Amino acid sequence: MSQIQEKPPQRESEQSLWRRYRNSKKARRATVIALYVLPVLVLVTLMFTVFIRPPFNPNEGKPVPEPVVKHHQPTAQPTPAGQRIKNLDTIVTQVLNDMNAHSWDEQFHTTLINWRKSDVNQVNCSPDRCDQRGHSTRRDSLNDLRILDNMYWYKVRHPDDTSMNQYIARILPTAQREWGHTVLNKGWVYFTLLHMRDFSHNTDYWNHTLIGWATSEYKRIDPQLGVQHGEVDTSAGGGNVHLQDGYRVDHALETSLALVDAGTRFRHPEWVTAGNRGAEAVIKQAYSHQYHLFGRIYLLKDSRFGTNKMLDTQARMGETGQELEALVRAGAYTHNQTYLALAKEMLDSLETSPLRDTINGGFHFKLYLEPYQGYNTGYVDKSFKEARQMHVLIAVHLANQLFNNRWADMEKDLIQVATQRLFLPAPVPGFSYRVLPNGDMYPCTSCKVAPKLEDWVTSEADNISIEAFQTVLSNRQWLFPTK
Repeated sequence: MSQIQEKPPQRESEQSLWRRYRNSKKARRATVIALYVLPVLVLVTLMFTVFIRPPFNPNEGKPVPEPVVKHHQPTAQPTPAGQRIKNLDTIVTQVLNDMNAHSWDEQFHTTLINWRKSDVNQVNCSPDRCDQRGHSTRRDSLNDLRILDNMYWYKVRHPDDTSMNQYIARILPTAQREWGHTVLNKGWVYFTLLHMRDFSHNTDYWNHTLIGWATSEYKRIDPQLGVQHGEVDTSAGGGNVHLQDGYRVDHALETSLALVDAGTRFRHPEWVTAGNRGAEAVIKQAYSHQYHLFGRIYLLKDSRFGTNKMLDTQARMGETGQELEALVRAGAYTHNQTYLALAKEMLDSLETSPLRDTINGGFHFKLYLEPYQGYNTGYVDKSFKEARQMHVLIAVHLANQLFNNRWADMEKDLIQVATQRLFLPAPVPGFSYRVLPNGDMYPCTSCKVAPKLEDWVTSEADNISIEAFQTVLSNRQWLFPTK
């Protein structure tokens, strides 16, 4: 009998945790869920602690010093966003302060073309793109002249306010370099330079500039036709057509009237004679007796479009205002009743013109005096309001000073539309190139980022508008100096 005895069977040991886990469907399912959820929880925690929650501040709880302000703060109280105001001097102060804070181009030491209300670091915007502040690619020196003029004017009206001094000192070297010897063939420049002379107290310097400008314009006149002419573009933007020989009506008329003024002022009778002849030629060729307005471009010769005719028949309100101002200012200084009578005729007609916006106030953009660009005679473009119509406010106020407030209602209407439709309030107060007729910002369908609106404040619109307001706020001695 074998001595080896078979061991009795032993009871199997309890199952291990691992074996039980593997045999449990619920446990395995919980693990899978945890593997998906845990990384998400970790990521959310990191985002909160690192990106969303403010970083550790070693000065937390300590007294906070007053911030250092690097630019002039407005003397007028800022208006809450969206609230319209009516005080013209408050608007002038706000806009000048905003321009001095946001319009300066450190790269070129000049005035920026525009800056966005929604992001002031986006500058020199057009419908398809904006530059970044500090990297501008465009400039317009006319803005330097206009803002300097407005700051000088502000100082004259506020003799105890020194807030503009530092900004005048900043822009003055640029303006003198650009405009001290200008011969630019735009007649309104002459009348702006007169402001500079009268308000800057630097009479000799700007008299020299005025005489140099008038001398150059006189020499460039065609003695047979009485006006300057040559190649001319129909537009500064898209759709431009380059013409072989013609002239911009507003430039030719205003330059002629400026020569009449300059010749009288500086005792050059030959300038007066040439200016009168030029104005007579422009009125004969480009003035519509039906609508009592001037067309835009007179064509002398072009192989495609013909000779001696009005080509561009648009009467735009911005240009109309400048033409009226030149007629009133030159007529008043030289006592030329022909120019004053024409201005009176134009203003009387504007009171009942189809250009008047009887719903929202002010004027529509433009009217076609004859067929052009596919539009019929009398067609009115009502798609937007242009801030340049504030030139009309300047002319109307000047004319009201001479004709016993004959157009007081029109002046009141233009002030209303300026403050309640055109002006865009704080926190970035100013004027854009155009708005919808009811005052809403103009849509920008080609803008690549929100807001898809033309929400950029422009230097040109700012300067024209506050010049208009300062005209209204000024006394007669400043408006019609006798010297």
